[in-house]
Amino acid sequence: DIRKYTSPARGSKKWGKLYKERTAVERVNAYLKEFFGLNHVRHRTGKKARLHFQLVTLVYNASRLATDRIKKMKSEQMSKAA
Repeated sequence: DIRKYTSPARGSKKWGKLYKERTAVERVNAYLKEFFGLNHVRHRTGKKARLHFQLVTLVYNASRLATDRIKKMKSEQMSKAA
C-alpha cells in the first residue's frame, strides 16, 4: 500500500530533508497567495495567468534580495562598530 509505505521511509534522514524543503516551498506559496493576490487570479488565457505569476515571483525575489542585502549591510556595520 503506497499510502502506508512511502519512499523514502517516514522518519528517515532523507525523508526529513525532503519534508523541510517541501515546507519551505509551501511557506513561499502561501505568502504569494496571501500578499500578492495569487489566490484570485482570473484570466481567460493561460498566457496572461503565467505572465501574472512570473511578474509576482520576480517582484517577490527582488524584494527578498533587497531585504537580505540590507540585513547583511546592517550586520556588517554593527560588527565593525563593536
